[in-house]
Amino acid sequence: MYLEILKDHHAGIYELIDTITCAKTPSEVSQQADTIARALSRLAGLISIHLAAEDKFLYPNLKKSGLEKVRDTASRFDLEMGHLADTFKGYKEAFMTPTKIKNNPADFLQETKQVIGALLERLRREDNELYPLVEE
Repeated sequence: MYLEILKDHHAGIYELIDTITCAKTPSEVSQQADTIARALSRLAGLISIHLAAEDKFLYPNLKKSGLEKVRDTASRFDLEMGHLADTFKGYKEAFMTPTKIKNNPADFLQETKQVIGALLERLRREDNELYPLVEE
């Protein structure tokens, strides 16, 4: 059941990411800044809940698993991606309002590519590698 909640979080995160990344040029970013900022605010709330659940509960518990593959995978993921919460926090603070987005649309696009790219990588790896191990 807990894993289903985390999967539901992932689905919501993917939807919000689609909204945040739909603008591809600085001009489009400026025009859609209000929508992007709302989606980013919602994403920040969901991410804080989700990453806290994973980083404080899921990963520590998986590292204690009786199965070596589960322990090793959880440890590797935590080491490789454990910094994501801090990285996302900086991104959120830089672009949380429409004004901040409009003032720096090119920076927004560049930072979004990096930070959201890292977030997507974590989500996909969890969906494809980690969560299936938990379900076994």
